[in-house]
Parts: sequence; C-alpha cells; structure tokens
Amino acid sequence: MLLPLLPTLIPNLVPPLTKAVVYEANLRAEGPTGGFAALTKRLDSIEGLGVNVLWLMPIQPVGKLRSAGGLGSPYATADFDRINPEFGTEGEFKRLIAEAHRRKIAVIIDWVANHTAWDNPWIQAHPDWYTRDAKGEITIPAGTNWQDTADLNYDVPAVRTTMIASMKGWVERYGIDGFRFDTADWVPIEFWKEAVPALRRASPKPLFLLAEGFRRQNSQAGFDLEYGWPFYDELVKIFKGGKASSIASAAAMEHRNGLPHLRFVTNHDKAAWEGTPLDFFKSPGGVQAAALVSTLYEGGVPLVYSGQEVAWAKRIPFFDRSTIDWNDSPETARWLSRLHRLRSANPAFQTGSTTDLSSDDAIAFIRRKGSDEAFVVANVRDHAVSLPIAVDLRGNWTEAMTARPVSLSESIEIPAYGSRVFLRKSGRSVAAWQRVSPSLARAGPSSS
Repeated sequence: MLLPLLPTLIPNLVPPLTKAVVYEANLRAEGPTGGFAALTKRLDSIEGLGVNVLWLMPIQPVGKLRSAGGLGSPYATADFDRINPEFGTEGEFKRLIAEAHRRKIAVIIDWVANHTAWDNPWIQAHPDWYTRDAKGEITIPAGTNWQDTADLNYDVPAVRTTMIASMKGWVERYGIDGFRFDTADWVPIEFWKEAVPALRRASPKPLFLLAEGFRRQNSQAGFDLEYGWPFYDELVKIFKGGKASSIASAAAMEHRNGLPHLRFVTNHDKAAWEGTPLDFFKSPGGVQAAALVSTLYEGGVPLVYSGQEVAWAKRIPFFDRSTIDWNDSPETARWLSRLHRLRSANPAFQTGSTTDLSSDDAIAFIRRKGSDEAFVVANVRDHAVSLPIAVDLRGNWTEAMTARPVSLSESIEIPAYGSRVFLRKSGRSVAAWQRVSPSLARAGPSSS
C-alpha cells in the first residue's frame, strides 16, 4: 500500500523573503504557440537570473462573452477550476511545476478573486453571487471600464466558501507553492482573514502569498508581502526631475504597513498600457539604476517581468500574443543575475540597517549588518553628478558588480544615469553605527 507523503518529506521551496526573487511569466509572450512547454524550456535561463519564485499570470480559461482584445483578458476568469487549453495540457502544466521544483523554484499562480467573466457558470447558476445596481443588473467592478468582467459580492457567504474551495483545489491537485492575488484590496479584508489561514492549513508545505494591494490591514490577513507601488511611483517621479531624497519617504510609507513589498521597474500592467522601463527611466543605465535601488533598498523583494531580462524595448500585451527574442541583450541577464546574487549573498542587503544619504540628484544609502557594509549610489539625472563622501565612508572598498578595489575620498562623480555598489568589512559594532545613523536605520524585513 502506498502511504501518503508526510508533510515533513515534502520539500519547502518557498525562500526567505530576504532572498526571494520573483519572475512574472506572461505565457502569451512565449511566442505564437507558446505556453507551459515553451516556458519549461526557458527554466534554465530563468534560474540563471537568480529567480526562486515563478509567478504565472492567470492560467484558467478566459471568458469570450464581452471579451477584450484579440484573445480576451486572462483576468476575466471563465472557470476557476480548469486549465486554459490555450497554454497547453494538464500534463504540460504538471511538468512545468516538476521542472521548476527540480531547480528549487517555487511556482505560484495568479488568482482573480474580485470578479469573473460574464460566461463563468456562476452567473447562470448563482446570479445572487454578484453585485447589482439599482435596476437589479449585475455590475462591472466599481470605478473601472472592465466591461468584460462581473463584480462578485462577498457579502454572500457561498461566494467566500466556494472561492476558498477552488483555491485549495489547486494547492491539493497540483502542489503549487502559492498565489499572487489580483486586486486584493478590492476584496473585503474579512475574506482574506478567512482564506489565507484556510490555504495554509490545506498545504503540507509553506505557501508564498502575494497581495496586489497596499492597505494597512493586509498584514492582519497573513499575506507574506504586498505591492510596492509607493516606491515605484516615487522612482518614476524622481526620474522625471523630482528630488532623489524623497525615496526615503516612500520606503517609510511602505514600512508602516508592516509587510515587505514587491519592488519592480516594470510589470504586466505597466508594460502593456503605459510604457517600457526605458520610457520611465530614460536610458539603459537609468533602468539599471532604478532596478538596483529597487532591489537593494530595505524592505523589498525584486520582481523580473517577462522580457525585462533581455531589455525588451517594446510594449508587451497580455490580451494578445507577442514574441520576445530571448537571446537579445545577454548582458542585461548577466547584470540582473549578479545583482540578485549580490543581494542573496550579503547580509547587509538582507536584514541590515539602512541610512539614507540621498541628495537632490542622486539616491544614496548605506546598508549594514554586523561587519558587512554596503554603499549604494545611483545618479537619476542625464548629466554627471558629484556626491560628497562623509569622512567615515572614505577609504578602501570593493566595487560589487566588477569586483574591483576602489578608494573613496572626498567625493565621487557618477556619470549620467550611472549606479555603483561598494562593499567592505567594518570593525565597528552595529550599535555604534546606529548611534550616528538617521532614524531610518532599523531592522530589515523578516523571513517568511
């Protein structure tokens, strides 16, 4: 008789948040016929980026009634319990999970709890599960133009229990490692307080639960992390001419919510509707500077979106298919790999204190943990910037991205949109360092 696999024997692939690197996979960007199989073939290159969490954009069938775009929005779910055949078979999905797990990469799937497609069977079977207007008509989500979706009513107990059962089914059937919850802030927090513990109980291993949202109650629901929108929005403002020193306020705003935050320079929404990283951060160097700050500043978990690793300079739709040249710009992938491995290897970037030293034109900060000290500087302007160096920061360092020794004196000049990371060992105690640091110096995010 085959015995059930004991929870203690099931590998925990969810990394500590201080070492997590998330890759968002747009399956419609895997070429004309791409899907699970095409993504499986790219797992080695994704692993090479230092990624240990693979997020699949929605993989359930897409609604056809009132659909948007050529293929419909993957966020208009027609059936919560099935796999979209557009992306492949159930066997191919299972193989993708197995191959990712073999590489110690956790797999999470996108989950749309706020709304459904108009041809989701729930509408015919349970019309009372949906929000209605004064005329008794089912509505789209409030404040949107999402004509392809119908808003769910979480005041109905059956909506909550059925949604939780569907989510648990994916954990139990496929052994996925968690979820990215779409528009999580639009769903009542009381639901998440019920759903998150239920999911954790249903899984014999830890789960990685990411909320697309930014509200203080999210930490009460038990999510592992939420979106770092304030940090991203502030970075964009800074590169448009705002003061670089404002980045500390954005980080402090995130910290008040009590959760680590997903940090990014692009994602599926930005890349489809608003622009590429080059549009927002001005140059290849600017994109690197923004990614470096997002990754190494305290409190963040870095995200790589499909195409970012090859510096893809075109919009990437997700209502239709597109083709990315995965062999383009190999130097970008190598740079991201070095950045992510730097973060995961250095205690200062994991749980170190932070002292912000930014000026109007350059983001600069110190991270320190024990004897490990890191100095990060990024020029956010289209001209060279000179940054004065405090006396206690002068001396010998190693430039992290090149491994070259450098000596810092009274000032350092950073070229247009340039960025650098310096490392050294320090004999000073953490307590002594924090006595001379601004109030931003504090403990880093805890592990999941």
